[in-house]
Amino acid sequence: MTGNRLILFIKYPVLGQVKTRIAEILGNYFAFGLYKALLADVSDLTRQINAETIIVYSGPERITFNEFPGMTCIPQSGNDIGERMYNAFMDVFSTGAGKCLLIGGDVPDITLEILHEGYDMLERADIVLGPTTDGGYYCIGLNQGSLKSTFFQDMPWSTSLVFSETIIRIKEEGLSWAPLPVLSDLDKIDDLKRFYNNSINVLSDTYKYIKKHEQKINRIHYQVDE
Repeated sequence: MTGNRLILFIKYPVLGQVKTRIAEILGNYFAFGLYKALLADVSDLTRQINAETIIVYSGPERITFNEFPGMTCIPQSGNDIGERMYNAFMDVFSTGAGKCLLIGGDVPDITLEILHEGYDMLERADIVLGPTTDGGYYCIGLNQGSLKSTFFQDMPWSTSLVFSETIIRIKEEGLSWAPLPVLSDLDKIDDLKRFYNNSINVLSDTYKYIKKHEQKINRIHYQVDE
């Protein structure tokens, strides 16, 4: 099968193992509920996008996601996040995909229009990147033939250098790239506040979940600021 693919690179939702930085402050049950809301929102995107979605997940083998009924699920393989992402692209391109985007599940501001823009950009560029405000990226998109292991090996993951270092390596390979809009992921309490105050999608599960727990978030946020 040829055409567009969307790799959803996510964790299987297990209490105590998702959104751990937020869980340290707001508790495992809050973090688990937040993650389930994020998955519900990205599930809505996958039902609308003009691409086949393939879930590449970390977690127990031979599982299915309630949020993604009937979708192909492939376990992640590799020793670190870079190797796992590279292998995910290798697996999906082996199915004959022409263009492939990879996203996580914790960027609630991502829209169908942004993803379609990513596929359109791959008509003119070898690679697309969606930068995050913390120096990483929420999306990387490749044409078949532009996948290079150097984009993922020995990368300073979980630092503010990921995006800039990736651009350097793309240029060293003599390839072209194009940017998607800058977005923020939800990793910290401040991210929850920012998303809630600025989101235009008040019908999203993530927005409604944060609204439901607004008093708790504000109370904890105030104590942290103290």
